Amino acid sequence: MSRTPREIFAHHAEALMAGDIDAIVSDYTDDAIFITPKGALRGKDGVRQGFTTLLTDLPDAKWDVPTQVFEDDALLIEWSAVAASSRALDGIDTFIFGDDGIRLQTVRYTVQTTD
Repeated sequence: MSRTPREIFAHHAEALMAGDIDAIVSDYTDDAIFITPKGALRGKDGVRQGFTTLLTDLPDAKWDVPTQVFEDDALLIEWSAVAASSRALDGIDTFIFGDDGIRLQTVRYTVQTTD
């Protein structure tokens, strides 16, 4: 049974907040594209690479996602994350869902150190 985009994103958010990289990656299709300002990463290995960077930038962060705009198979979110020595207050992502997973995600945020 296929999950809805809202169900996929709910699991994704849970996994991200737990820092569970395997659970995060499981929400993506095999041919997913993960786009950052540094370029596009492809497939589950690319998604893993992208989230490894994000979780390294913001280790054990407290996440807030005040904006979630769903439209059919698309989602726009605004987010912030605050960790002990870093933070990102300007996160903006878009998602395209399909085939019971995330097919495409764009990610943009600015890391600030708080030391």
